[in-house]
Amino acid sequence: PLGECVLLLNARLIFAEKIKEQLILLAFSDITERKLSEHRKKELAEELEVKVKTRTQQLEQTNILLDQYTYTASHEFQEPLRKIITISNLLKDIDNKSDPEEVKEYLNKIEGASVRMRKLIHDMLNFASVKNIETLLVETDLNEIFKNILFDFELLIEEKNAKIIVGKLPKIEAVPFQMNQLFYDLISNALKFSKKSSPPVIEISAHKLTKEEMKLNPVLNQNLIYNEIIINDNGIGFDQKYARQIFIMFQRLVTDSTYAGTGIGLAMCKKIVQTYHGDIFAKGTENIGATFHVILPTQQPKNSL
Repeated sequence: PLGECVLLLNARLIFAEKIKEQLILLAFSDITERKLSEHRKKELAEELEVKVKTRTQQLEQTNILLDQYTYTASHEFQEPLRKIITISNLLKDIDNKSDPEEVKEYLNKIEGASVRMRKLIHDMLNFASVKNIETLLVETDLNEIFKNILFDFELLIEEKNAKIIVGKLPKIEAVPFQMNQLFYDLISNALKFSKKSSPPVIEISAHKLTKEEMKLNPVLNQNLIYNEIIINDNGIGFDQKYARQIFIMFQRLVTDSTYAGTGIGLAMCKKIVQTYHGDIFAKGTENIGATFHVILPTQQPKNSL
């Protein structure tokens, strides 16, 4: 402590010939400065350790964001691009006698897909450039998020003759770009892993968790208010024993090459949900379907992202 003096005591046994006795020689040294220096070095080492740990966490978070950035660039742009290319090819086949309203409808769809893609690019670049994600947090209407996602998948939904039922969804504090990525992947999976024998039926619903329900999930912050978004499908499903494995990076349960994929999407979903102090889990039955449960808080704790 400040103001204390630190002394070092040395004792040595000596023999005094004149008096023929053994004596003890005591020596005191003031080592206050040395101890202060050692204490300061220890403090600096601890500070450095904290800084290294913080920097490591920041780098890990940056790597997660870069993974999301790269994945989005290579994945979520596919559907808007496919829509533009497909409708452009349809326009090529239209002759001069075609209904002008039909042509106008095609052009409107191309414009809509182009605007949607421009917004995705804008949001992605904005997300990639920001240093503090919390500055991008806004009240995010999940109804709008799903509306945009279903617009992106319009062609695939028509091709598969899919029926998608969306209930009333909550508004939460989030980064819209990340919510789009999260639910885009879940809807993409539900459409992708559908049965060949019957059209996909996907139901999206939500409800607020009760205190009792929250207590059953140790992952959740008991001081927050949570919403559970449930995505249920009638696809090929999976064996429940693999319910955790599907969220591990590069893990794929389906080996059939008919179902394309890299095993990245659900791992990304889990990372996003964990960032938001939430939880995600799945329940499945082979050849019956799968249900994904996404639990997200209404608001984020301050300085938590």
